[in-house]
Amino acid sequence: MDATGCPGPAQAAPAGCAPSCAAATALLGIPGLVVTSVTVTGDGWTVADVITGPAAEAARCCPKCGATATRVKERPRTAPRDVLIGDRQILLRWGKTRWYCSNPDCDQGTFTEALPAVPSRARLTARLRTRLGECIGDDLMSAVATARRYGVSDRTAARAFDAYASQQLAGLDDEQDLGEAAGIDEFRRGAPAHGTDPETGEPVQTRSQWLTHLVDLGTGGSIGLAEGRTAAAEKDLLAAHAGRLRYLAMDLSATYRSGAPAGITLIADAFHLVKLANKKIDEAFRRLAYRTEHPHEELGLPRPLHYMLRYNIENLAPDCLDTIITVLDSDADGQQIAAVWIAKEHLRDLLALRATRTRVTPAPSAVRDKLASFYIWCADHHDIPEIATLAKTIGKWQQPVIDAVLTGYSNAKAEAHNRTAKLVARNARGFANSGNQARRVRMATTRTARQARRGNTRRLSRTVARVQTLARAP
Repeated sequence: MDATGCPGPAQAAPAGCAPSCAAATALLGIPGLVVTSVTVTGDGWTVADVITGPAAEAARCCPKCGATATRVKERPRTAPRDVLIGDRQILLRWGKTRWYCSNPDCDQGTFTEALPAVPSRARLTARLRTRLGECIGDDLMSAVATARRYGVSDRTAARAFDAYASQQLAGLDDEQDLGEAAGIDEFRRGAPAHGTDPETGEPVQTRSQWLTHLVDLGTGGSIGLAEGRTAAAEKDLLAAHAGRLRYLAMDLSATYRSGAPAGITLIADAFHLVKLANKKIDEAFRRLAYRTEHPHEELGLPRPLHYMLRYNIENLAPDCLDTIITVLDSDADGQQIAAVWIAKEHLRDLLALRATRTRVTPAPSAVRDKLASFYIWCADHHDIPEIATLAKTIGKWQQPVIDAVLTGYSNAKAEAHNRTAKLVARNARGFANSGNQARRVRMATTRTARQARRGNTRRLSRTVARVQTLARAP
């Protein structure tokens, strides 16, 4: 019988240590602790009795003077909580030793054994605290769900995440290999709330807060967060990367445009340009209150007309396209809507020259020709308010639009991180303060960079590993 009571070869007891099981010790996997017995209680708990191993010499050294202790005072027992092993919760019972310090000049007196895996006075093992932080920061679980999963309190899980996030984010910005392009965008913190003034009793609306997010367009990692969506917040974020960034992608925000430093080429996001054109189509529908005489099902359209006009023209079936043209050409109101739709398609023809679509860097002359076609169409239909305002907006952002086509950059990665930020806030059911939210968002949007810093790689399949082994063989 071995030390765990299972049939098998007996394990010799090391000098100065109780009998232990090497297999159970390896399965537990806590450095410095050895398993002496494993039992299952009537209520389903798996109890592992552990002691400090003979190789853990540092545990018997005084934490103040470093002298090795030789005299025992007492042997207390603690029960630190640990991670799940398989589907079972292991209850550790650690038989510690309290020692007298052998240095008469040290004022420590006595001390209890402690290990890096189980610090002094800790109720949780270090790997459980790390696991709590990973669940919240890397797996995007809420603190409540993580605490319920591992049987700890909500505050314990939150404190474990704070310690894990501080360790993971320390020095990350300096170690990241930033590219020449970045994207900037904002996302809402909370939602507008209605309440009453406590002094006057009059109803007031609490303004929601905003956070500005700066994202590297090369690696897709988060560079920084700042409170507010102002030019000052943008300048603070860009000041830390002065001299590195050459391009800055953004939506059509006059605030961020005014806060961009000199020497940085601004990029207008293609998605927001098309979104603006689709918005003009909706405005034309509302202004004209245009309605067809028959439901869209009778016209052969799968959706209402103003929904179909948001589709890319190349994605429309030929019969649907013919029906749309026939319906819009039936009266003057429909012709105005068709003119706005064609203006949108002229803008899309310009954006289709980007290298990300054609895999070829466009010639500046081709960009000017497409832009001129858009302006000519808008000039021919300047009496339509939606086309006039669309041309005016494109004229204000003309150079950022041209640079977006020539460089191929977009703000898509910043928009993706904003979606992640909203997902984090929804999973957490809101945040108590902006600092917690910023920390959670940074952890969620820097997972790739942090894994690269740790050197984590995906596990290769057996076939790929065998091929690589044969290729390295002489």
